[in-house]
Amino acid sequence: MSTNNTEIELTDEQILQFEQQIKDEEAQKIPLVCQDEPLLKLEEEFKDNEPFLQKIKNLSRKHNRIRKCRGDGNCFFRAFAFAWFESALHDNDKFKTALARLKMTPKLLEKGGFQPLAFEDFYEITVEQFENIPKYASDPDMFLVNFQSEEISNAIVMHLRFVASAYLRVHADEYEPFLVAEMISIDEFCAMHVEAFGRESDHLQIIALAKALDTPVEVIYLDGSSDSEAAVHEFWPDESQKGQRQPLQLIYRPGHYDILY
Repeated sequence: MSTNNTEIELTDEQILQFEQQIKDEEAQKIPLVCQDEPLLKLEEEFKDNEPFLQKIKNLSRKHNRIRKCRGDGNCFFRAFAFAWFESALHDNDKFKTALARLKMTPKLLEKGGFQPLAFEDFYEITVEQFENIPKYASDPDMFLVNFQSEEISNAIVMHLRFVASAYLRVHADEYEPFLVAEMISIDEFCAMHVEAFGRESDHLQIIALAKALDTPVEVIYLDGSSDSEAAVHEFWPDESQKGQRQPLQLIYRPGHYDILY
């Protein structure tokens, strides 16, 4: 009787798929967007990680709450969207300005090569939700519930992904030099890393969305460095406006974005 000792070799792609499946299953356990909670909760989460813990404790001088988003690869776009909508809840001028900007995005998308058929459903849901902001001001719970709906929340994420992609495609000459090391074109980068649902985001996506929607973003980075203060990266649509407006505030730790208050 012969014994077959052959071990099954998994390809790199299969290993990545397996790891992604585990991440997805873990992610499903939390809402797309959570209730906000005290920053102390983040301290508890990283109580055994001294470099992170020190930075979080120092953050508490300026910030006191955090709102977590599901870690499904869309967390930057979802966190940006929720924070952007929320910033207009109690500011009528900001609401009108942001809505007007949102209604300009179809022109940008068409200029970036998108057919209306590809984006109009996502756009309509996004605009409908934004137009409901005056109603949500008196019912913030319903605002959160809608952002926890897969259909609504994911449509908004896809619209913002397309907006960021269109901005990069239209301004390819400016941003393609950033991709020299990857040896890919801006079109390839957008198709693989910006438009693809569930792909994580980095500086180019943040820059593009901040500029396309004329919305400043501040990202506080938690990392394992020995510094006691977290690094702060600011993304201003126009550097001349720096300090004149309140940016959306996000917190980043490797592979994940949440909202900071």
